[in-house]
Amino acid sequence: MRNKVSKSPLVVNVFLVVLWAAGLLSPGYANNAETFAKHALYQNVVLSPDGEHLAVRLYYQDEPALAVINLQTKQPISLIEFTRDREPAAFRWANNERLIVSLATRSGSLEQPLFTGELFAINKDGKRGVNIFGYRAEEPRYGSGTMLAAVDDKNILVQVQPWGRAGMDKLTEVVKVNTYNGRTRKVIRSDLRGASFLLDRDKEPRFAIGADNNADTVISIKEKGKLDWKEFESPFIEDSIPISFDSSNEVVYVLGATKNDKSISGLYRFNLKTREYEKLYHNGVSDVVGASIDSDGDLIGVTTSTTYPEFHVLDADNSLAGVVSSLVSSFADYNVSITSISEDNKRMVAVVSSPVKTPEYYLYDAKKGSVEFLFDVFPWIDDTALSQSDAFKVEARDGLTLYGYITLPKGAEKPPLIVMPHGGPHARDYWGFDPSVQFLANAGYAVLQVNFRGSTGYGKNFMEAGYGEWGRKTQEDIIDATRWAINQGLVDGDRVAIFGASFGGYSALQAPIVEPGLFKAAIGYVGVYDLDMLYTTGDIETTRWGDAYLDKTLPKTEEQRRAQSPVHNLEKLDLPLFIVHGVDDPRAAFEHAEALRDALDYINYPFEWLAKDGEGHGFYDVDNRTELNNKVLAFLEKHLN
Repeated sequence: MRNKVSKSPLVVNVFLVVLWAAGLLSPGYANNAETFAKHALYQNVVLSPDGEHLAVRLYYQDEPALAVINLQTKQPISLIEFTRDREPAAFRWANNERLIVSLATRSGSLEQPLFTGELFAINKDGKRGVNIFGYRAEEPRYGSGTMLAAVDDKNILVQVQPWGRAGMDKLTEVVKVNTYNGRTRKVIRSDLRGASFLLDRDKEPRFAIGADNNADTVISIKEKGKLDWKEFESPFIEDSIPISFDSSNEVVYVLGATKNDKSISGLYRFNLKTREYEKLYHNGVSDVVGASIDSDGDLIGVTTSTTYPEFHVLDADNSLAGVVSSLVSSFADYNVSITSISEDNKRMVAVVSSPVKTPEYYLYDAKKGSVEFLFDVFPWIDDTALSQSDAFKVEARDGLTLYGYITLPKGAEKPPLIVMPHGGPHARDYWGFDPSVQFLANAGYAVLQVNFRGSTGYGKNFMEAGYGEWGRKTQEDIIDATRWAINQGLVDGDRVAIFGASFGGYSALQAPIVEPGLFKAAIGYVGVYDLDMLYTTGDIETTRWGDAYLDKTLPKTEEQRRAQSPVHNLEKLDLPLFIVHGVDDPRAAFEHAEALRDALDYINYPFEWLAKDGEGHGFYDVDNRTELNNKVLAFLEKHLN
């Protein structure tokens, strides 16, 4: 990581939490297809409010569980096991004794757990477990609940989104829920559908943030102590989001942009009474991707990622500003993210990673003035075999500046190249550890990732430059970045393949159609192959704003969509294909793969095929993921080597 802040590094003390005896750690083994197919062993490491205990989601005997660890003894005090239809998807502390768990289920043949919208409360010692919200609670509620905050030792605030298609016309509300018996009382209802709420320092809902029928961001605000909502009028452009209040409850921090910011998001302070605003940070190139806030709600700093992540202190007087800066300096050239802070700001958990370091959790203790090692998320991966990712900047053929990353395998001179477009398309690649990238690099392949137009992270104008250009200029960006890597002499230009998932799966077929001969093989994974089919299949069309989103982002006419759909342009392809899809994919419906398969069969075009029942938008089962990895390697070996 490239850091702009330089402080004296903290002393790092290392201890290993005694989980081996409890059977919670898996033995390490050599890197192979299964190594990179396995899910992270540890997730969601969260401090209790008093900072005395850690709760962590992990795998125990291949099933998800929660462990609670006493930080004084470094020993687990409980292991809370769950069943297949009641898995811990996420969790928070309600108080120093009680955890609130969002449940998920793997019902029927589905491999990947899906949120049920239920909340389950249980003590840290594994006792007094009870469903407090959802369809299986004592007071059944048919909606999805999300914990917003604890209001006292017994009650929490829960955001409720009504279920089902009919729920799209119902308004989101906030309820108070007793964490011991599930008794529920309505607090307030928003005037928006599908909204999320922002609480002020007194834990009163003040903002409701949703989307209208045109898929545009809509924000409502209410005065303190009142019940009526009104439209939030501000100097900020659409998609600017309030993220936190200051101690006055009348000043809000906004992540967004004004008309003078080239649509690139920074961080602002906005006074709700005077309507005056102050720019706190803006770099003019890329969006602020996160704000660090202490347990009191006070601002510490922001993170940006034009290429490498950078942390910028905004309040040097904050007691944690120096600590966070020292953590960043202690782990120079790594990603450092604060994931949990105790109420007194004396302890916090950070996760540290890089392309050549699998994520590791550390505990900062102010009393000791030290950082202690907690967990390696992927203990079976040999970090010494990982390959560094380097950022690059390239100019597209029309002059647009693009940023991306190239990962070169160790010990290889001009290796074969795998171009890996990201999904979305309204998402982006970041610098850091990526199991898919490292899996390919470990097998001797270079990997190129580019944030093409339409990606997030570089302002609204950059994202909107991809609207209507899914199969044209966006693909040209991918092609231009590929040609840059070849012209730099970094890779073997005669051995280039393209492999992507979701929108990346679409690009894996569309880019070779736009630029025949550049790619020697293509792997489309859970891709969309007929743009018109997005209007009739998958979960986008089931949302209230789905058609409006597609109208906004896809090519405008049916003729243009057909011209940019791989399934209708297969005569332009002349390379080996491998098509991979989950039969139960809710996003890029399996019908896309079936339509592509039928069209290929109709013209007698040879291809390889892998479809798995029970899998959705990306394989979840480790055996299926391992099989996919092995078949990807065999396919690439056959056609590139």
